[in-house]
Amino acid sequence: MTRDIIILAGIAMTAAPGAATAQISDATDGLGRTSPSSAFGRERNVSVLQRDHPEFDPVPARIGTFELLPSVAVATGYDDNLFAVNAPRIDDAYLHVVPRLKITRPSPDLKLALNGQFDLTRYASRTSENQTNYRLDGSAQSIISNATTLELSALHGRFAQERTDPDSPGVAQRPIRFTVSEVNTVLTHVINRLRLRGLMNIERRDFRNSRDALGGVIDQNFRDRTTVTSTAIGEYALSPSIALFGTATYNVRDYRTRIGPVPARDSSGYEVALGSSFELGVKVRGSLRAGYLQQNYRSPFFEDIGGVLVRGDIEYFLTPLVTLSATIDRSVNETGILNASGFLSTTASVRADYELLRNLILSASIEKEDRNFSNIDRNDDRWAYRASGTYRLNPRIALRADMLHRSQSSVGAASGRQFEKTRASIGVTFSGL
Repeated sequence: MTRDIIILAGIAMTAAPGAATAQISDATDGLGRTSPSSAFGRERNVSVLQRDHPEFDPVPARIGTFELLPSVAVATGYDDNLFAVNAPRIDDAYLHVVPRLKITRPSPDLKLALNGQFDLTRYASRTSENQTNYRLDGSAQSIISNATTLELSALHGRFAQERTDPDSPGVAQRPIRFTVSEVNTVLTHVINRLRLRGLMNIERRDFRNSRDALGGVIDQNFRDRTTVTSTAIGEYALSPSIALFGTATYNVRDYRTRIGPVPARDSSGYEVALGSSFELGVKVRGSLRAGYLQQNYRSPFFEDIGGVLVRGDIEYFLTPLVTLSATIDRSVNETGILNASGFLSTTASVRADYELLRNLILSASIEKEDRNFSNIDRNDDRWAYRASGTYRLNPRIALRADMLHRSQSSVGAASGRQFEKTRASIGVTFSGL
């Protein structure tokens, strides 16, 4: 009993609010995704993308207790609307190269992983769009006991904002560059049918200024921020097929001191929700929750944002070779539009994965996102249609084809760009030594 009280205290400390905050993708990632022997296991079915094919899996090199898996993906493609505008549409071909190195230390008690990659894109004509990005991330998972696990992860990288993003200034001569540094901690403890989790996320984003066609500076420093999010989760397994859970999240979003007519967008907010992770027969599994979210801004210049929270994902196993899935997410997000406090995003998607052959997987998806901006009169309606195929020749070589069509419509007195664009590519990935 004393030991359980100590663990619970540790979870409470892990979930305590920090000094500044960021939104995490999903505080309950992993609900219903443990081993089948667990009261929270939902593994009677394996989705197409989860299914193992050892005969086609890359073989890592072993150095002592570590495994090294290098790879390089090379693709060539075509973009029919490079700057994501209604007119004039400018197209271009590109070469995309992504070398990666993954180092892991498999262990029943302490699993370690380190991943590094460069992301290089080179255009045939519009060299202003060339990108050289990178990321380095690592993680450690410690099995403290049969009931308790501690997970730590960190990431640092340099990225470029896509031209299709509504926050990307249309007059910028180069894509907006930014760096991300992030640390995550998750502590999990199981007491019979009760699973408790505490999560802390700290993220720092730094944006670089850009320039317009006349050489004028496009200020992006006002977007620099440190964000901290803390989450507490309690989940109770009613049976091996269904569990109920409650989540509470608190965040603080801290911007640099702002000099100019628009103040810093400092804010704090929370999310509370109740939900369930479940497996219905042998055909359906998923996790759904509903609740309320609120983001309060320090400056009276910005309007607070609040509303109903809905989040979840469902998988339907049509056949052993076809998996259908759907997701929904409603959350408050930050924006690079100067006068807006942020936007309430509602995103829904459906996807189908078909294992045509053991080494050939075909996928198709549709995603719709509605962005309702606060503090300005603007609403964006965004669609994305995607089709892809992956063909594994052997453990070392895989071929891939991908086509993505995006569109955006925008209404309101401060409406943004409207566009349609299609991007198609084919490539090959080499893995292992």
